[in-house]
Amino acid sequence: MRMHLLSIMKIVALGFKELKGDKLDDNGYYRWWQLQKSDSELAITYEFNSEDKVTHHYVEFNGEQLKGKTITLADIETLIKLM
Repeated sequence: MRMHLLSIMKIVALGFKELKGDKLDDNGYYRWWQLQKSDSELAITYEFNSEDKVTHHYVEFNGEQLKGKTITLADIETLIKLM
């Protein structure tokens, strides 16, 4: 699954709360944000290398990684409205 990279400021502006990230095996780290609404949960995760560059990013809805088409800001906004 591919996702258009959103700025952290935009993620926060959408109402996501940052949760505690952690280190990865390759000297990288990850950061993730979560939005809970009704009985649903939407999460965005960014993985960074040791040079602070994003290497992977993905979206999960109710614990399932979204796959297939490229996920856009409009897609995320639609999911939030449906929650």
